[in-house]
Amino acid sequence: MKFVFTCLRLFLNVALLWVSAGMLTVCLVRADEPVLSSLNPPGAQRGVETEIQFNGARLSDAREVLIYHTSAGAAVEPTTKIEVTDVVAEGDNIVRAKLSVPADFPPGLLGVRLATATGISDMRHLGITALPQFPEVEPNSDFDTPQAIAMNSTLYGVVTNEDVDYFAVDLAEGQTLTVELEGLRLGTEFFDPSVTILDDKRFEIASSDDAPLLQQDCVCSMQAPQAGRYIVEVRESSYGGNERCQYRVHIGNFPRPLVVIPSGGRPGELLSATLVDASGQTWTEQIQLPDTTGDFEFTASRDGGVAPSPNRIRVIDFPNVLETEPDNDPATLIAVDSPVAFNGVLQEPGDVDWFKLNGKKDQTLEFTVFARRSLRSPTDSWLEIYNAAGGLLASNDDSGGPDSLLSFKFPEDGVYLVAIRDQLREGSPRHAYRIEVAPPQAWLSLGIDELVRYQSQTVEVPQGASMAVVLRAQRANFAGDLNLYWEEAPAGLQLSTNTIAANQSYIPLLITAAPDAPIDAALAPLRVATVVDAQPALQGALNQRTQLVSGQNRVDMWGHNADRLAVAVTEPMPFSIELVQPQVPIVRNGSANFHIKVKRNEGYNEPIALRVLYNSGGCAASGSVRVEPDQSEALVPVTANANAEIGSFPMTILARAKRTNSDAWVATNFINFEVVDSFFEYQFVTTVVEPGASNSIAVGLQIKSPPEGEVDFELLGLPAGVSSTAPIVKLEGEMTQLTFPISVAADARVGKFQTLVIKATIRRPAGEIVQTQGTGEIQIVAPVPTATPAVAAAPAAPPPPPTEKPLTRLEQLRRAKQLLQTQ
Repeated sequence: MKFVFTCLRLFLNVALLWVSAGMLTVCLVRADEPVLSSLNPPGAQRGVETEIQFNGARLSDAREVLIYHTSAGAAVEPTTKIEVTDVVAEGDNIVRAKLSVPADFPPGLLGVRLATATGISDMRHLGITALPQFPEVEPNSDFDTPQAIAMNSTLYGVVTNEDVDYFAVDLAEGQTLTVELEGLRLGTEFFDPSVTILDDKRFEIASSDDAPLLQQDCVCSMQAPQAGRYIVEVRESSYGGNERCQYRVHIGNFPRPLVVIPSGGRPGELLSATLVDASGQTWTEQIQLPDTTGDFEFTASRDGGVAPSPNRIRVIDFPNVLETEPDNDPATLIAVDSPVAFNGVLQEPGDVDWFKLNGKKDQTLEFTVFARRSLRSPTDSWLEIYNAAGGLLASNDDSGGPDSLLSFKFPEDGVYLVAIRDQLREGSPRHAYRIEVAPPQAWLSLGIDELVRYQSQTVEVPQGASMAVVLRAQRANFAGDLNLYWEEAPAGLQLSTNTIAANQSYIPLLITAAPDAPIDAALAPLRVATVVDAQPALQGALNQRTQLVSGQNRVDMWGHNADRLAVAVTEPMPFSIELVQPQVPIVRNGSANFHIKVKRNEGYNEPIALRVLYNSGGCAASGSVRVEPDQSEALVPVTANANAEIGSFPMTILARAKRTNSDAWVATNFINFEVVDSFFEYQFVTTVVEPGASNSIAVGLQIKSPPEGEVDFELLGLPAGVSSTAPIVKLEGEMTQLTFPISVAADARVGKFQTLVIKATIRRPAGEIVQTQGTGEIQIVAPVPTATPAVAAAPAAPPPPPTEKPLTRLEQLRRAKQLLQTQ
C-alpha cells in the first residue's frame, strides 16, 4: 500500500511540474517584460511597515510597485491607500520595497505589479491582514514538535513536496478556533491546500479542503471540547507541493461569516443582515451600504476580531423580499411587483423555496440568480417559473455560469410562482441565494484584447514612440455611439482614438509618449459612456481579467478583474517606425500592401517582426513579415474578401524587436484604411476546347462604378499546356465582355479546370488598385474518334470431324465380346 501511495505522489508531482513548466513557457513568450514570480512575505500587516521581497527576472531597473487597491465592479474604493517606499533592485532577480498599510485598510487580497524602466511585470496577489504575521520556522513537519504560535496570528510559508507544516495553539475549554488559508488565491501556483485541526492525541476535530467561499482554499472552525493544546496541519491535499506553493494561514478566534442574508440591498441603505459564521454561530448586524451600485466588499468585525477576507454584498436599487418559512403553500405567499430581489437560504437537503410575482402579458423579465458566482455560496441553483395553477413554464440550471439565468416573457396577466432549489437537492444554513428580477437592463463594459494568449495586456510606451491595443465594447439592451475617458495616466501620454460607433464593438487605442515624457507607470482607469446631448449617459468601465492560475486545458482557476489599465512610459527604442498612408483604397476581392519604413539608430541592426494590431471585418494581413537587419522598408500584404466591411478604419502595425537584452513592442502611427466595394462583376461561362486546338475565353463584364483610371484585365489561372497570346485586355468605353484567345498544346491533360480568375489593375496617379475575382472553368476534352467502314467477316471454317474418345482396356474387351456374340 505504501508503494502505491508513493507512486501516486510521484505521478501527481510530475503532473504538477508539467503544469508549472507550461505556465513558465507562457511567461517566456513575453520576453519584452519583467517577470514577477512571487512575494516574500506574500502579505503585510495593516498598521505597520513591512519589507517585501519581490522575486522574478529582468528586474534590475525596477522603479515602483503598482497596487490595485480595488477590483472591477467594486461599489467603493478604500478611503486610504498603501504607501510604497525604498524600492531597491538587488541584481536581476530580487527587488525589495517597504509597504506601509494604513491601520484601517480592509483585509483581503490585492493585485500587484512591478514597473521597471523597460516594462511592467505580470501580476501577483498581496495579502493584507489585521493580525500580526510571522514566518513558518522549520523544522515544523513533525506532529510531536509543532511550531508554537499565539492565538490570532497570520503565518506564511511554503509547502514543498510531501511537506506538512504543524502549528500549535493553546485553547481554553469552549474557546473558538477558526482557520482560514490563502494558497491558490495568492496566484503563484496551481496549489490545492488542505487544513486540519487536531487535538494533541492526533484525533481530527475539523478539516477543510475546498471551501466554496474561498474557491479552492480552506476555512474551518471548532470549539475546543476541553482545555489544552491543538494542532493546525497545513499541507497540499495530495501531499504534493513545490517551492512555489506559498500560503498564508490565519489562526484565531476572529469572525468568519460564510454567508450574509440578505445578500444585497439598496444604495445608501442600512441593511439589517444575518451572518452565518464558520463556527456555526449566527448574529444580526447593521451594515451601512455605499451610495453607489456594484459589489460591496463587507469585512465583518466582532468582539475585537476582524475577518481575514471580505464577503460580497450586491448593491442595486431593488427592494428586498426575504423568504418566510414555511413557504411550501403558494396560497400563503404574497405576490410582489418587479423589479425585486428575492433572498433566502435552502436550510436543509431537499428544501425548495417559493416566491410569488405579478406578471403582465407580453412583459419580459430577467431572473438572475447570485449564489456561487459572486456570493460564493455552495448553492448550485435550479430555477423554475410556474403559472398560478402550478404548470411549469420555464426552468434553468446554470446559464449564468455557474448560476441560473432566465429571460421569461409572460403569456398573460396574472400571478406567477418562482421556485429555487439546489440541483443536487442539497441544503444547509450556508446555502444562501439571491434572485434579482427586473426588465432587461442596459449594460455597458469595456474589454481589452491580449497580444499573447492567457497574458493580461499591459501597455509600455517608449519615449517618443507609440503603442496600441484593441478595446472591445460589450453592450446589452441599448445602442449608441461611445466615447472613451482615461484618468490618472502618466504625464506625457496622449490617446489617439475615435468614437466607438453604434455598429462597432471594437476600436484600436493608440497611446503616444512625448520624447521628453518622464519614465513613469500608473494604473489608469478606463471609462466608456454613451453620449446624449453632449452629456455622458450610460457609463461603463474596463473589466480586464488576469488569469493568475490555470488548471488543465488552461481552465481559469483563479484570477483578478481590474477596472484600470497598467501603462508605463519606458526607455526609447533604438529605431522609429512609420506606416505610410495609402493614397488609394482596397476593394472587395482585392489586395494591397501596407508600406513600412524604419529609421534605425546608428549601429542597430536587429530584425524587426511585424504584425497588424487587428483586421477589419473581412480583411486579413500577413503576420510573418520582418524588416531584415540590412533593410529599412517592408511590405505587408493585405487582402479583402467579397464580404469585407466597407468603411474607413484606423489601422496600425505593431513591431517587435530587441531593445537591449530583451524584446519590446512598439506601434506605428495610425492610417486610415479605406475599404470600398468592388468596381467590376464578372460572368464566367465554361469554355470547351480540344488538345491541339485554339479557342477564346469570353467573360461577361459589369462595371459597377467608374474606376477613375486606366484599367487592365489580366487572365490568370490557365492550366498547364494552355496559353494566351493576349492575356491582358484594356478597358475601353462601356465594354460588356472580355475576350482572351487561347491555344492548347496537343499533349495538354484532359479534364475540368476551375482555376480561371481575372485580375483587374486600376492605375491612378496616386497608386494602383487591384481586384482579383474568379472562378471560371475551362474543359479540355479528348477529340471524338472518326468512324471507319465495317469489313465483311470471312466465312467460318467447317468444324473438324469429331474424334472418338480412346477406349479403355475394359471397354475394348466388352466390345470384342459383343462382336463374338453377334456372329
